[in-house]
Amino acid sequence: MKGSWSHLGKYSEILHYCASSCESCLLGFPHYLPICPAGENFHLLSYYMKGKAGMAHALYRGKIEFKPEVADIFFACPLCGACAEVCCTEWSDYALEVMEAVRAEAARAGIGPMPEQRKFGEHIGREHNPYFEPHSSRRAWLPKRDLPKDAKFIYFVGCTSSYRQENIALATLEILERMGIDFTILEDEWCCGSPLLRTGQWDLAAEQARHNVKAIEEAGAEKLITSCAGCYRVWKKDWRETYKGLLGMEYGFEVIHITELLADGFDALGAKEPLRAKVAYHDPCHLGRHCGVYEPPREVLSKIPGLELVEMERNRDGAWCCGAGGGFRASFKEFSIKTAIERIREAEEAGAEAIATSCPFCWRNLSDAASGSGSRLKVYDVVELVEKALR
Repeated sequence: MKGSWSHLGKYSEILHYCASSCESCLLGFPHYLPICPAGENFHLLSYYMKGKAGMAHALYRGKIEFKPEVADIFFACPLCGACAEVCCTEWSDYALEVMEAVRAEAARAGIGPMPEQRKFGEHIGREHNPYFEPHSSRRAWLPKRDLPKDAKFIYFVGCTSSYRQENIALATLEILERMGIDFTILEDEWCCGSPLLRTGQWDLAAEQARHNVKAIEEAGAEKLITSCAGCYRVWKKDWRETYKGLLGMEYGFEVIHITELLADGFDALGAKEPLRAKVAYHDPCHLGRHCGVYEPPREVLSKIPGLELVEMERNRDGAWCCGAGGGFRASFKEFSIKTAIERIREAEEAGAEAIATSCPFCWRNLSDAASGSGSRLKVYDVVELVEKALR
């Protein structure tokens, strides 16, 4: 058994220390506020990183059998990375890598991912999106535009904004046009691979990414703009660092989130419409904890006329996850919405009238939580608020 877990060998010492000597992921140190959605939802040690590290170490050493009920614990997590932020050891950066490595092993063993996650993986293989939508309609949201085939910038729309949260794609399109940027949108964009990496379906993820790299390079693009935090992380970090070997190729284009672009170029837009509202900003895990982008979205919101930015108690690296990531919403929707409702309540307690984020997954889950809990809190993406100010 140990041989089939050789990819976990480099984490053996880390896992042993995590499981036997540390409990910061349970306590939320140093703020002592709940930080783990899985642990807080299921109320068992095995769902916190400490417990999962112990199981991963036991799996590597062949001390326990990798059964479906064990695999399910590793999939019942939004992979928010809060445990890594509060970890007191020098190895904290490896928490997410360990989780995703175990999930990949579950997929190889045929006991993972969860049924719902496996279904969208199957569909990505056929139609290049996880939403059971035809690939031919990927650009159906796009108003008639005479976009060039080659451009300095590519707006990588992503599956969620293409098929579900078209409002985010449309607002981003309007902003890019108002900024006068030389950009285009790929005619044959595929899934970035993020949902597949998170659920252990690595080979298919790499296949999707290689197609996109080729298309981006053929367009002569120097910079890739995303409005999706998941797409941002996968292009900024995963395919360039963590999963570089899996991708098997390199790329030189720069990756920029739309809020980073707006933080520098907002004043040139000439926004004049005042938005008189108190708005709390929710940090997407992929954008914030995973990539360190905390201030650009706040800078943008602070520049919108009339908008008052307020902070929730848990923010930036200590932000409470919305519960939508890592395949968690697909397989544990009830717990996912419950996690988001806690975030809605936190925004209300901060005196906010609206909550803004920079991720279509967060937008969807927070919107469902607000409507499902009877909250009057409005949910926006940052680009939607900017677009409102431009009217």
